[in-house]
Amino acid sequence: MDPTEITAGRLHLRPWQEGDQEVLVAAGNDPESARWTSMPSPCTREAADEWVRVTAPRGWAEGTGLSFAVCDSTTSEVLAGVALRPGADPDVWDVGYWCVPEHRGQGVVPEALGSLCRWGFGALGAVRVEWMAQVGNHASLRCAQKAGFQLEGVLRDGLVHRGQHVDGWIAGLLPGDPNEDTARLPSYAERTDGVVTVRRWRSTDAPEVARACADPETARWLPVPVPYTLEVAHGYVDGIVPTEWTAGTAANCAVVDAVDGTLLGAVGLRLRDGIGELGYWTAPWARGRGVAARAARLHAGWGFAELNLPRIELLADVDNVASQRVAEKAGWVREGVARAVRGAPRDPSRRVDMAVYALLS
Repeated sequence: MDPTEITAGRLHLRPWQEGDQEVLVAAGNDPESARWTSMPSPCTREAADEWVRVTAPRGWAEGTGLSFAVCDSTTSEVLAGVALRPGADPDVWDVGYWCVPEHRGQGVVPEALGSLCRWGFGALGAVRVEWMAQVGNHASLRCAQKAGFQLEGVLRDGLVHRGQHVDGWIAGLLPGDPNEDTARLPSYAERTDGVVTVRRWRSTDAPEVARACADPETARWLPVPVPYTLEVAHGYVDGIVPTEWTAGTAANCAVVDAVDGTLLGAVGLRLRDGIGELGYWTAPWARGRGVAARAARLHAGWGFAELNLPRIELLADVDNVASQRVAEKAGWVREGVARAVRGAPRDPSRRVDMAVYALLS
């Protein structure tokens, strides 16, 4: 197949060419690229030469890989790479991509994907384009979702990454699919009242999460593992939180000082049957400052505005007076007591009563 070029607004997709080697080397040696993509690691100048001069042109000539450099239409700077490869079914094509580190988060890849897939449906006659990535690669998943791909499931040990079988997400895009974000929960722009800020969790938060959740008072009221180690904290921040966000079942966030960014606590919304249930904890070093009430109001505001929730509930152990005070200070209305509704955090066989509060939109 003859190489082609695609122009779409601010982006220009073209075949790889001489002069692109340096950006390939830099991108391939980025830790995130090495972690998630199949780019050579370490990526040498020789490997980049091989790609530009041999591998990419051969893919076009043989129809085995149609690879594009994604460039700025004005400056011609290379921003990313995208490719289509034929699947087992000749009418189904696989998509792959990566982004230059300094251009991540700017919408480059979703825009390039949209243009590439529209071209594939037209020029190649594709009836379906598939995206697959290792489970846990949430940045890649968000790019696919923003381009309209629908997450369809998990292929257990379905991918081979650097010689190892790993679980893989699979998503598909059909010619008639709407060009809209398919994520079950919207992106989260941090919210602040000038005292506290609510934002998405980051991997770098894990040490402070471990320190906070190792506190006996936290463990008394919450079903957290004991002992709460750094490994457990990373499992929460890097695993449980983004997985639940992707599944659309919970939106859990960090609460930090609005001035210096110190971790102060956590706030989350669990979603079920069209309503939300809010929960929170405060780090021992931040208690008594009204942190949880401020965070609760901010996060509930997001739930009402962005998720159109009609009602957000808050359940507190009847013996947890501090948590009940937070609920009332934040504006929740006490509606009663649900008897024996939850298992005790340290003894699930024992049922506990919970005070039920609600806030309406």
